[in-house]
Amino acid sequence: MTRSPFPAVTAAPLICALLLAGGCASSADRPAPAQAAPAPAVKLLTYRCESGARVRATYPTDSIALVRYRGETRELQVVRAASGVRYVNDDLEWWTKGSGTGATAMLSQRDSDNVLERCEQVAVEG
Repeated sequence: MTRSPFPAVTAAPLICALLLAGGCASSADRPAPAQAAPAPAVKLLTYRCESGARVRATYPTDSIALVRYRGETRELQVVRAASGVRYVNDDLEWWTKGSGTGATAMLSQRDSDNVLERCEQVAVEG
């Protein structure tokens, strides 16, 4: 058996030296943690209706409308519309046309001809 001219070295001291050297790096050498992009601001739209009622709506995503009417907030999902944007849930339909002040909207009972409110957008908050 041939002997190596180098003394035997265990892996433990070598690993410790490498770990200590890595720990000496300054915080400037380390990449900054990734920051999440800020969420887009959700605007609260106010609609004035022919009856004098007010409907408030937010659109947190392209497919959801949160509609507040007579003290209750309902979540409605977007569905296909010939014009404008139409949102429905089991009970209601919220159909908007246009954008900005003066845009129109109609709130009805779903699957019926019973229109609850005809409205016009009057304010944007947020």
